[in-house]
This record gives sequence, structure tokens and C-alpha cells, in this order.
Amino acid sequence: MIPPSKGIDFFILTGPLGSGKTSLLEHLLQSEEPGTGTAVIVNEAGAVNIDGAVLVESANGLVIETLSNGCVCCSLGNDLVSTVQDLLETRARIDQPPFDRIILECSGLSMPGEVVRSLAGLAHLQMAVSIICTYDCTRPPLLEVQIDAVAAQLSAANTVVLTKGDLVGEQSLQEAHAIIGRINPFTTIISERSATVRCQRAFTSASHSPLDPTLTQRRLVLAAAHPRIHGFQAELTNPDPDDVIDWLENITGSLGEKLLRSKTLISTPERDLLMQTVGTAFSAPRWLRRKPSGRSIAIFITQDCDPSQLTNIPCAFTVTWLEEAH
Repeated sequence: MIPPSKGIDFFILTGPLGSGKTSLLEHLLQSEEPGTGTAVIVNEAGAVNIDGAVLVESANGLVIETLSNGCVCCSLGNDLVSTVQDLLETRARIDQPPFDRIILECSGLSMPGEVVRSLAGLAHLQMAVSIICTYDCTRPPLLEVQIDAVAAQLSAANTVVLTKGDLVGEQSLQEAHAIIGRINPFTTIISERSATVRCQRAFTSASHSPLDPTLTQRRLVLAAAHPRIHGFQAELTNPDPDDVIDWLENITGSLGEKLLRSKTLISTPERDLLMQTVGTAFSAPRWLRRKPSGRSIAIFITQDCDPSQLTNIPCAFTVTWLEEAH
């Protein structure tokens, strides 16, 4: 298949069970004009896709594909790739322009790292992938039993959308901001009370937030959010990008599912190079357009990880571990 001339924004919509994913999508679909370049793929962990049926009612002529073969994290890899390819080929066959964006609504049990990994079969399309996570302000998700999925979803998110904020007071909203910021200092939090504004902001454009070098100057108190989640920060001295890739591959191989998210910024004389993982799945390295920061840093968000599992991994450059949150 020939890649489209314009890159497609691919949104992975995650969030705990009942946190408002389908409602967020409903508002988007109701506000879209018929024939616009949006396609939605819905997956549920069950034989009957209820969310897909609900969204079809709100589709307003947009393209909706439903998949009911179980949780996307464990059984959807090939089906997801073939579904996206079918959507694009059908669009081209009827002489329509390529989609501007495709949204995958995952089940509440999905692990974003596995979803990103399943997209490897679509690398030739050069889609801009962004992860959105919904957060129910009336029911803090870290109190729920599926902590593994919740931690993975929040830590992987480029954007976290606060839902049901109109049902709680200002203190609960502030607590939500604090919890999310402790788990994922990289994310953008959308907290508008208007559902229409929330969905417009969430799905406007897929983006990869560059790593902020000042993160190394702030304390990551992740244990305040949940004692099993830890943040590690390191400064790298004169690292060669190839050596950093080897180091990161060793880290992902050693930690496995314990690694929830990482961002590494390599500063070169010309530009900064950003490397990211969601779980153990690597995103394509990206050269940033801004002036070089002059600092090479790495930040890891982990679950149930002993510090020695990181600090004992050898590398070809000097790593100074700046801080660890217990």
C-alpha cells in the first residue's frame, strides 16, 4: 500500500473501566461534520461490542469499525493492522482523500505499550501516534484493583482528560492534577468542564511532548500517588546516540513489564535527539527543532522496580543517577 501524502494522526484512547472514554468520543462524533476525515475503531473485552453500537448511533456519517475479539492488549495485533489497512484502502478506492485521524478506543483493561507494539506493522504509514487517557474525577483510578493497567495507561499518556469534573469540588480537581502529575510529569492535562471543549482539545492534533530538561530539577514524588510506582532520573555524560540505544534496549530487556514509560534526551552540538518508550515499545527517535539544551537526561517511570535493576546495567558512557522516588 502506498503511504498517504499527509501523515495521519493515530489516537489511542485508553482509560480505566467507566472513566468516560465512550462519552468523550460521542461528543467528538456529534460535533463532526459528515464526510470529515475521522475514522474510529472500537474494541471491547467481550463478544458483544456495546460501546461500538452506542457510537454508531452518534456517528453522523463518520466511519466506525467495531472489533469484539477481546482486549486489544492481548489479541488484536494482526486484526488492528488489517483493519487500518482496510480503512485506508477503502477510502482510496472510493476516491476520497486520506483520513486526517484514526481513533482507537481500547477496552478499560488495555496496556498501551502492547497497543503501540501492535502498530509496528503500520510503520510504513508514518502515522503520528498519541495516547489519550481519561480520568474519572469522581473515582480516583489508583484506588481500583486493576492497578497494573491504570498505572500503564496514565504513565503512557500524552494527554490526560479529566472527566466528570462537574460532579466534584475544586479540591478534588486539584488532587486529580497532583496525582496525574506525580505519575506522569510528561503529560498534558485537559480539565475543561465543557465536554465539547474537552474533546476538541484532546483530538486536535497528535503530538509528542518534548522532554523538559528542567524535570531533573523537580522532585518526582511518585510514591505519593502509589507505592508501587517509582520514578528514576539520570544525567548522561557525552553519550553517543548508538550507545544510548544499546543501553535503553538493555534496560527494556531487563525490566520488561516493570517499565511503564521512558523519555531520553540526547543533546548534540546541533540539535537534541528525543527517544521514548511506552512500556518496552520504542517510538522512532526524533530530532527536535529547538536549539540544543546542552544536557542529556533520561527519565524512567516504573512499577515494582528495584533501583539496582537500572543502576547495575552497564553502558559505554557515564550515568549519574540524580534522584529516585521510593
